[in-house]
Amino acid sequence: MKKTFFKYVVPSVIAMWVYSLYTMADGIFVAKGVGEYALAAVNLSMPVINMIFAVSILFSIGTSTVISIFLGEGNLKKARETFTMNMAILFAT
Repeated sequence: MKKTFFKYVVPSVIAMWVYSLYTMADGIFVAKGVGEYALAAVNLSMPVINMIFAVSILFSIGTSTVISIFLGEGNLKKARETFTMNMAILFAT
């Protein structure tokens, strides 16, 4: 059980670290290269970016659950339709 838990947790933690490092590096380069007003603009835009990221994660996790249920029932056609609809919604947003 622990092995399965860490199998899913470790990639998520690594992704959060990479995103945090990217944010810090972006802040450093923007502050040194463009100036303090640009850094303020980046900081103001971060909540919007995080909201878009959160909505995409919400759709992805919810859809993967529904697709897993359809695949468990043996309904491959519905699983494919659900995946396609989710991708269309995510690309439209």
